Amino acid sequence: MLRPFDYYRPTSLEEACKLLNDIDDACILAGGTDLLVKIRDGKHVAPAVVDIKGVQELEGISLDGDDLVIGALTTITDLLKWLDENPLPQLELLREAGKVFGCQEIRHRATVCGNIAHASPGAEFGSPMYVLEATAVIHGPDGERTLPVAEFYKGPTWNALEKGELLKALRVPVPPKNAKSHYRRSSRIQGMDLASMNVALMVIEPEKESDRQVRIAMGAVWKVPLRATEVEEMLSRGPITDEKLARAGQKLSDSINPRATSLRATPEYKKAMVAHITEDGLRNLLGMTEEVAE
Repeated sequence: MLRPFDYYRPTSLEEACKLLNDIDDACILAGGTDLLVKIRDGKHVAPAVVDIKGVQELEGISLDGDDLVIGALTTITDLLKWLDENPLPQLELLREAGKVFGCQEIRHRATVCGNIAHASPGAEFGSPMYVLEATAVIHGPDGERTLPVAEFYKGPTWNALEKGELLKALRVPVPPKNAKSHYRRSSRIQGMDLASMNVALMVIEPEKESDRQVRIAMGAVWKVPLRATEVEEMLSRGPITDEKLARAGQKLSDSINPRATSLRATPEYKKAMVAHITEDGLRNLLGMTEEVAE
């Protein structure tokens, strides 16, 4: 049963930000797949809810120059449909993340920006946005500002939004056409379950060893998604062998310190899986072997 709260439905960005600024502890409602569940279960007390679904400026997904702009009201289903209609193979990791996001009903309601704004360490789109080096577009009483997604995350369920601000959009730089990407996660069960951990991978210039760039980000292994910069440097600009991949996987395992209180996987499991998924995924992206099913 939902606990009572004041409900507001603004029709403009300015009105939405004014409400968020004037009302202490007001919560933003877009998809509501996290917020309403927490209010119902008594885990979150919301004196007021500001429903932004009536703000047309927050709708839509489009290409703006070299960036994919994902508006705050873009649902997971909207993103998957757009990717179907505008094929960008180098953004395959976004499709893969969307396909395993909850169930169909949840994908129709949950938003991509809401998934980032919730700032869960294991958020489905967290590690992909880190790998893509996306930017958060933030609107507030003083206008607009931008922040790398890697700086937007502050801690578990803690983001960089200040009083009166909301996440207006995500700007995602589209990688070069020959780039390859992959998203993969591990969960306790098949179907609708949150990730025990996840890995996002990108290889730019996969066929040119001298120019190759490897990007790796992991989710649910620390308090925020984590870029593996040292391992990226190890694997970029040079030949990649099975032996080098094995060393990279071991370095990834050694670099993370997952919390022992996680309800979805032990630290030992996460350490083993982050190495396995990364090695297996990179072999697949580089055409080294057939990807091995878990």
